[in-house]
Amino acid sequence: MQLITDTVQLEDAIAHFRNQDGFAFDVETTGAHRGVPAVNEVVWISLATNGRTVVIPMGHPNGYHLLRKATRRKNKRTGEWEHLAAEWEEPPPQLRPSTVFDALEELLFSERMKVAHNAPFDLLSVAKYYKGKYPPPPYGDTIVGAWMLNENRPIGLKSLDKERWNLVYDLEEVGRCIEKHGFGTVADYAYMDAASTWLQWLKIRPGITAEGLEDMWALEMDVLACLLHMGSAGVPVDIKALEQLRASLRERMTQCEGDVYRAAGKVFNIGSTPQKQRILYEEQGLRPRKLTKKGAPSTDAEALEPYKGRNDVVDAILSYQEVSKILSTYVEGYLGNPEDDKPTQIFGGRIYPILKQYGTVTGRFSSSRPNVQNWPRAETEWGKAIRDLIDPLEGFCLLVADYAQIEQRILAHFAGKGALWQGFWDGVDAHTATAAAVFGVAPEDVTKQMRQVAKAIAFAINYGAGPQKVADMSHTTLRRAKQILAEHERQFPEVYAYKKRLLRTVRSRRPEPYLRTLLGRKRRLPDLLSHDHGRRGKAERQVVNSHIQGSNADITKLALVRLNKSRLPGMQILLTVHDEIAAMCPVDIAEEGAKVLHDAMAGPDMQLLSVPVTTDVKICNRWSEAK
Repeated sequence: MQLITDTVQLEDAIAHFRNQDGFAFDVETTGAHRGVPAVNEVVWISLATNGRTVVIPMGHPNGYHLLRKATRRKNKRTGEWEHLAAEWEEPPPQLRPSTVFDALEELLFSERMKVAHNAPFDLLSVAKYYKGKYPPPPYGDTIVGAWMLNENRPIGLKSLDKERWNLVYDLEEVGRCIEKHGFGTVADYAYMDAASTWLQWLKIRPGITAEGLEDMWALEMDVLACLLHMGSAGVPVDIKALEQLRASLRERMTQCEGDVYRAAGKVFNIGSTPQKQRILYEEQGLRPRKLTKKGAPSTDAEALEPYKGRNDVVDAILSYQEVSKILSTYVEGYLGNPEDDKPTQIFGGRIYPILKQYGTVTGRFSSSRPNVQNWPRAETEWGKAIRDLIDPLEGFCLLVADYAQIEQRILAHFAGKGALWQGFWDGVDAHTATAAAVFGVAPEDVTKQMRQVAKAIAFAINYGAGPQKVADMSHTTLRRAKQILAEHERQFPEVYAYKKRLLRTVRSRRPEPYLRTLLGRKRRLPDLLSHDHGRRGKAERQVVNSHIQGSNADITKLALVRLNKSRLPGMQILLTVHDEIAAMCPVDIAEEGAKVLHDAMAGPDMQLLSVPVTTDVKICNRWSEAK
């Protein structure tokens, strides 16, 4: 390791990196929101390449040795406890961030490969030192590469190091709060992060080629560039509307709590799971549909959903739990709540969600700080309310589009010609067509209840659910659900043939069963060969889901990339949520922007499926207007 603390050392190091084709880099950040690139403070940066790793501190507050541990003592006068911070020796001289980033600009903004573990975080963290401009491609991201090579394993850097080299370091988790640690400890940690990232890259990148994933790698690196665009600007939100929604939800919570007590005929602690279990499963006599990890009857929404509309206590508890989740997760989770020690996630009127392209095993996005991927569906009351918090800037409007029944279209594509496939070409709604076939009625005679049954069947096919789930979702008996599924198989034999064919193909692959999605992403399902009946059954249920949902992820990511490459001046991609994409566009080019978004998602050269893919772009001031 070379520790750099003066400009002579810095210039010498840059001269070495100047002769390399690429390098890995890693930043260590501090501040109340150290995990948010837009507002954190970079205090260390380390770089590694062939033959050299350098560590550059830029204002670490502590020296090498601890003089006094953090402690607390009682004030003899007031009787209150006082917290005394740890005392360290003085830190060594360090370069200023402006000096370091000025010198590193030629490397970071060159055509050299820039590698990091979770690259969007590091790239966006340094962008603020270049007036918001983030380093250009080419990029390499070891967390994405490791995930593509095996989506079933932990992909944290230290986990990868232990797996590959049996290397264990940073037992103190220094990166969580570097200011709690001494200068030498952080220097060692920063060195290990950069050096091991580069060494992992040298193994991971050839692995991508060996696995036949070059096209998917190119797509994911284009997605990374899209995330940089989205993450650099953030998402403007209506803070006043958020505060009003908080007040409304708190009032609704009080009403829902009263509804629960009236339905149960007594007052109890709604936050107590054991008390809810006693009310629901002993006093109300409900049959548990789901157990917790400890084997107790679950009281979560999934467990209670089958009784919705059948039991007043269940209805009241579900309403209470839904309002509580919306308030806690999507309102106070953004605004913050000092009582629950929740920090705000709004900075300068914007949120900066961390979208993780590697966040699921199927390829779909996950997100955090705040989580936008778990927003309620757009057509629901709360789904509309949460989306309406997005507030386009003055002179801008929202462009919102989603795919129409995309998972059913993917299913029809894979299943091939048949009733489902033909229905899309005839322009018939998939759930309506399914209900008409199963119940033997004309499409125009399909009732709301019939269509709900069709939705339950689609869920069962796509997610490997059984008759009981169909019965619960359709509010019918298990016997009737089995009859419905049998009729569905008679009407749509191509769907069941596809499922059997896919499972047979995936199971036959060695040494580890896997499938490929529409664009070639690999999804590994080793438990298909398990001798454990439960694990094998779960893997079998995941086969079709992974094929369809993974292909859905492919299509959505490709649409984002196409939009990012074709967006008009002034357009900003804001979010992707479920199958929706939202962008902000100057009002005077809204129509042109809508066409760009439409073509990115379902234009003439986006015909990946053998059935038509449709999307409807709405120009609006509030997201709810898109539905």
